[in-house]
Amino acid sequence: MDTKKNVRDRRMEKIRRLQEHAWRNGHGEPALTHMSFPHEGERGRYERTEPEGPLVADRYDYEYGGIAPARPDPEVEWKRKYEREWSSYSSRYRDGGEDGGAHHPRGRRFAVRLALSGLLFAVVWGMYRIDHPWTERARAQVAAALSEPMNTAALAVWYERHFGGTPSFLPAIGGGSRHQEAEKVASLPKHYFAPMEGKLIASFTPALGGILMEARGGTPVAAVDTGMVVFAGMKDDTGYTVVLRHSGGMESTYGHLNAGGIRLNDWVKGGETVGTLAEPAGGQAPGALFFAFSKEGKPVDPSDVIPID
Repeated sequence: MDTKKNVRDRRMEKIRRLQEHAWRNGHGEPALTHMSFPHEGERGRYERTEPEGPLVADRYDYEYGGIAPARPDPEVEWKRKYEREWSSYSSRYRDGGEDGGAHHPRGRRFAVRLALSGLLFAVVWGMYRIDHPWTERARAQVAAALSEPMNTAALAVWYERHFGGTPSFLPAIGGGSRHQEAEKVASLPKHYFAPMEGKLIASFTPALGGILMEARGGTPVAAVDTGMVVFAGMKDDTGYTVVLRHSGGMESTYGHLNAGGIRLNDWVKGGETVGTLAEPAGGQAPGALFFAFSKEGKPVDPSDVIPID
């Protein structure tokens, strides 16, 4: 019992001295204590970082009338921790990270995009420098993608069939023009080549589905536009016939040609020869080229698209 009392007395005496010391320092009176400073090399062992900011007391020491060991305010410490973490995060991503930005997600994505862009540029550049059949097809596709307008008519038909009505971002399509047997396309800004220099002997009619042009046998017949050969063979009414599929849903048909010289799936540039005009059986009369033009499977009057003398 005496030991507990002595311990308590010593504790209370120590608390009293601490209170007196704190009161004197609060009134600006220096505490008369002797302090010995360590040497320069030993100073780091004795230095202790004092907490900053408002200090709070412990409930236990308030109950016993003493002063609790000083500890920082939790709210202040939380704010400081948040500021330290945020400043560390900002400096790390501003400077590119500890490893110079090699693993920065944004920098890695940018590097990948830059590499892919450079690779695509190199492929297109090489495609226009190398003279090869597959590069010609690729160049034709690139030129068509950059110069041809998007075929919104087919997209509008699909949209109307599945959702009803035409979407606002597509041009309106007139109801009457869909049911016409021959469609006017004179407003198209694209330039087409004339298939052949000759005399028009039969104008366009829905029954004929095209026109007839007269010329000497062996006259070269040119493609009106760049396209792929989707048919090359014999037909009952037009003999040896070549059909080219162009961009924008357009197709051109060339009949009464001499066989050979072109094959299925070949690519032909606009103005290049697809064949020569065949001579009639007797060889006395001039040949007659059958030429037809269609858009989305509907016959089009060629004179509305191509200047024909």
